[in-house]
Amino acid sequence: MDERKTVTPKQMLVIGLLFTAIGLYFALVGLGLFPVPGGNKALHAPLWIVFLAGLAFFLGGAAAILQGAGGANASGELPSDAPRWMRVVQSLFGLAIFAVFALMASWIAFGPSERHITATIPFYSGPANEWIGRGAFGIGAVVMWLCTIALAVSNVRKLFSRSKV
Repeated sequence: MDERKTVTPKQMLVIGLLFTAIGLYFALVGLGLFPVPGGNKALHAPLWIVFLAGLAFFLGGAAAILQGAGGANASGELPSDAPRWMRVVQSLFGLAIFAVFALMASWIAFGPSERHITATIPFYSGPANEWIGRGAFGIGAVVMWLCTIALAVSNVRKLFSRSKV
């Protein structure tokens, strides 16, 4: 049987704090304020990509903290009596996370210089054709940008429809 256990608000706060700490660390590495783990030879992307990855973790953690503090249900929706600012911030976190992922996929697909793409599929794991990889990330980037736009429109509609009630 598939028995799903819901996460308590306290657990959400702990998870959120963990992810914000991890994200903050990598964002600071990306800003050049902390050294790159393993040295610059271990770096396979520009520091601004490291910053974006850290930002994605940070925002995800902050969203978990907000949901835990706000008493969100299992699907992440805040209760109807949650303050408006909480809904706005939750919407902005989600939108920013989508945009960060879209930016990273866009760099992989359309950015300059050679990409070393690997593939893991049944019966094969190893290097893949760069252009096939860029094409896959390009499709993903376009989808992510479309999702970002759709989420922005949806969030604006939800926020303004609730304000009229």
